[in-house]
Amino acid sequence: MHKAISVGLVSVLMVLLMAACGSDPTPTPTPRPAAATATPVPQTLTQQLYEEALAANDGRIHLSFPLTADDAPAILGVFEARYPGLKIVHTQKTSAEVVEQALLEHQNNKGTVDVLDPGRDTRLMDTGLLSNAKAVFDDLKLPDQVRYGDNLAALYTPLGHGPLYNTDSISEADAPKSWDDLLDPKFKGKIVLEDRLKGFIYLTDLPAYNGRYSGLWPEERIVTFLEGLRTQDPLIVHGNSTVGNAVASGERPIAAEINMASGGRLVKKGAPVAIAPVSPHPVEQWLIAAASTGPNPAGGLLLLHWILGSEGIAKRVEFYPATSVDPASGDIVATEYERLEIELAYTGIEMAGEFSRLQARYREAVGFISN
Repeated sequence: MHKAISVGLVSVLMVLLMAACGSDPTPTPTPRPAAATATPVPQTLTQQLYEEALAANDGRIHLSFPLTADDAPAILGVFEARYPGLKIVHTQKTSAEVVEQALLEHQNNKGTVDVLDPGRDTRLMDTGLLSNAKAVFDDLKLPDQVRYGDNLAALYTPLGHGPLYNTDSISEADAPKSWDDLLDPKFKGKIVLEDRLKGFIYLTDLPAYNGRYSGLWPEERIVTFLEGLRTQDPLIVHGNSTVGNAVASGERPIAAEINMASGGRLVKKGAPVAIAPVSPHPVEQWLIAAASTGPNPAGGLLLLHWILGSEGIAKRVEFYPATSVDPASGDIVATEYERLEIELAYTGIEMAGEFSRLQARYREAVGFISN
């Protein structure tokens, strides 16, 4: 009897001891793993700007730009379709008018423009009214040579200048292949020249460029060339349209240089003209910028991104041939540049301070004295 009690008591004590030592015979529940935390997907730059633009100025973005009233809705409507809820308010102004308006408004602490085209005028970069667009330019991978004012503005609308010839009068084999070919005696009396000589002005290398652009000519070389061109008895007229018409009609089958916006329109229309495979073609450019003091700064940066991006360029060249040098844009001049392997020589806005002086000297060299 005592022995049975002793065995039972030992069993009870063993159970209690096991419990005290944590050896609970009841299975311990396995803890659930913590729920995984979703990593937020970062917004793209354009998404961020879009949301901020929608919340400002009722989504309106003010653009002061030299687009015509007819072309602007067709071009800018693509942007509005891309970004529903945003509305571009476009005012057509020359670059000079854009700058004067912006400077006056800045003096009165009242900015009304979000994106503007100041041409080659650098004064706006010294005022503090422009947005730092580095994030936009970096996102678009713009090269350093087109950025100005520490990312306050960028060059856009690269517009080439070069010789154009009439394909009914001059065969491709006989067309000029170099600038010096224009001085060949066989072209005497066949050349038309635009009186502003812009192509030669933009071909000039300036000390202010500090070697930034390649392919340009020293000023003295251009003077010598124009003195030679003078012996070819060129017809000197005013306006690129006049030059283009003279070439297309065969009146003067070679343009020594023409603004390729005019030349490109003739090519696109199927006129009997072609771009001469002469290198380099100097490229004139303008500035474009977004304003930090406008009613919708985020909208200004978003619109700037679109204008400088592939979609904005592709839409613009439908209306303005020769405003892109990227064949992927579909620009007919860009595709011809690629096919003919024409090299381009870019220029900067520093030319603005030298333009009038060079024009006077070059006009004298070619024998044209303006009234």
